[in-house]
Amino acid sequence: MPAHGKLDLPARWLAVIVIGAIVVASVVGGVAIDRVLLKPAAPPMFADTGFHPLSSVLRSPTPEERRRLRGQLSRELALTAAQDSAIDAIMMERAGEFSALREEIRPRVERLVSDVRSDMEQVLTPEQRARFRRLQLRDADSARRMSSNAP
Repeated sequence: MPAHGKLDLPARWLAVIVIGAIVVASVVGGVAIDRVLLKPAAPPMFADTGFHPLSSVLRSPTPEERRRLRGQLSRELALTAAQDSAIDAIMMERAGEFSALREEIRPRVERLVSDVRSDMEQVLTPEQRARFRRLQLRDADSARRMSSNAP
């Protein structure tokens, strides 16, 4: 080893080491960017999501979801243009009835969900209860962000 603790590497080896370090740093940086910026938020655990069949019934579909469903039906059933138009009219005609029904049952469902959460809290320790409430807040925030980003 040369004096003063300095390594005397050939330029070629030094270049290989620098390029290797750049590759490793790029991979680590890419993974970090993917995890932080590109990975979609996890679906909320306690919010009104499409995970549970009842939740999807209580949530009004977006126009994009309606178009996607009609497109899927049209493709999978090989609908004619007249059939596609008739199904579109049926869906639009009944949308108001679904909205009214959702508004009618939503308070009962929300009350039941609240009662279930309250009952669950009764069996938790104070620390678990605090963590449970933080989870609910985090998931409610996540659901708001997801709904505000919807098309």
